[in-house]
Amino acid sequence: MLLRIRLLPLMLLVVGAPALWAQSLDVRIRLHNEQVYFPDSQVQIAVTVHNPGATPQRFRIADDRRFSVNFQVRDADSRQIEPSADLITARSANQVFYRDMTLQPGEEIRFVENLHSYVQRVEMGTYTVHAQFYPELIGNGATLTSNPISLRIRAGLTPEVQQEQLVMAVIEEQLAREALSPDQIVSFLIEARRQGNWDRFFLYLNLERLYRGVPSRERSYVRMSEADQIEALRTFRTQLIDQSTDGDLSVVPDQFEIVQTSYTPNEGQVVARLYFDFPTYREVKRYTYNVERRDGFWEVVSFNVVNLANEALGS
Repeated sequence: MLLRIRLLPLMLLVVGAPALWAQSLDVRIRLHNEQVYFPDSQVQIAVTVHNPGATPQRFRIADDRRFSVNFQVRDADSRQIEPSADLITARSANQVFYRDMTLQPGEEIRFVENLHSYVQRVEMGTYTVHAQFYPELIGNGATLTSNPISLRIRAGLTPEVQQEQLVMAVIEEQLAREALSPDQIVSFLIEARRQGNWDRFFLYLNLERLYRGVPSRERSYVRMSEADQIEALRTFRTQLIDQSTDGDLSVVPDQFEIVQTSYTPNEGQVVARLYFDFPTYREVKRYTYNVERRDGFWEVVSFNVVNLANEALGS
């Protein structure tokens, strides 16, 4: 429905005036032009105020939206991010310009706010964001709370690393995971390597678990900073492609077959035979892939290789 709002003349409010109306509005938020975010990114939040009822709803909207809305941001441990210095300064004013608005049933208004105008800089991690909307301006009556949204902040390293993460995020979206069985993800991984498609090859690999599966790497990994851990995994990925480490994982077989699969709801094993052809013989290796389910998808977390007897090839 098209929005029809009656704007009354601009008014001046002295903060602390008594509440005028009880409100029945629905407030929703979402990431505006969602993208890959780093600690120095501008995070734009789109706010929608909707009248779902059967009667008109009146409320006030401030020219400076910081008197009409607030954002609560909490990290994965439910710790709240402190307000920004700019927000505290702006709200120290004792006069606010605002307009009276009326939303007819089914109508809504939208506006976009920069999250960093409200809270301090957020570092790498996953956050939950709520909006609080004040129909009579902040400090004057009702408070309406929005839906929660999730915000992921990636590591703010060098521009080169940020660019790589942007590319990887696009790849993740284009190569959406499917709910494949353990034997299917192993077949997917091997076929991707046979086709030379590295993006698909890494789709069901848990790089961190593979990296930390070597005791010497595990000992150094736990002593690293978060940024150094990310860089270590980035280097490990490159080394797998170059076959300068864990080369058995990224070799290209001429043929393969899945010979055994066993798993419980959350972990399992897939045994495969990989065949490598040479002029007069065929090398045969038995691979055992250990898999675990994470976020609903199976991932390869470790593997081991046993050399089997070679097979002669006919002339």
